Amino acid sequence: MAIADDTASPVLRRGLLWLAAVTSAGIGVELAADRHWTQPVQLVAWMALGAIALALFLVAVNPTRPKLWLARLLVIIVMLSAVWGIWEHVYANYDAGGLDFEYTNTWDGLAESTRWWLAVTKTVGPSPPLAPGALAQASLAVLIATLRHPMLHKTP
Repeated sequence: MAIADDTASPVLRRGLLWLAAVTSAGIGVELAADRHWTQPVQLVAWMALGAIALALFLVAVNPTRPKLWLARLLVIIVMLSAVWGIWEHVYANYDAGGLDFEYTNTWDGLAESTRWWLAVTKTVGPSPPLAPGALAQASLAVLIATLRHPMLHKTP
């Protein structure tokens, strides 16, 4: 059954929207549990979460062509902010690498690639680099749900 089939597309679209909604809810719980609001830069994640929620609403409730295009714009912005968030988390881990008790004496002697690998894998530092990736996943699910949407092909 092809994706363009009228019976499969709504089911797939609803599944993607549910995936995005559940992922977003989990992100919200995680952000709240971590008290992710103590610094202004941490509010970016909350704004991104709000943008995903708005995009979900636009796609799920009475979608129109302008609403679908706005939803696409919102989730693309969230994806870009997620990439920035991943970089910020990795960089924060890299900066904290020399403070990690296992690497305090050896951090400066490690190869640059090793230090970056330790930061990316969260072996050092407090920031989870994959957390912003969940925002990108939720955004991608919403974006895919707008592809071949029947409202985009209706004549006004």
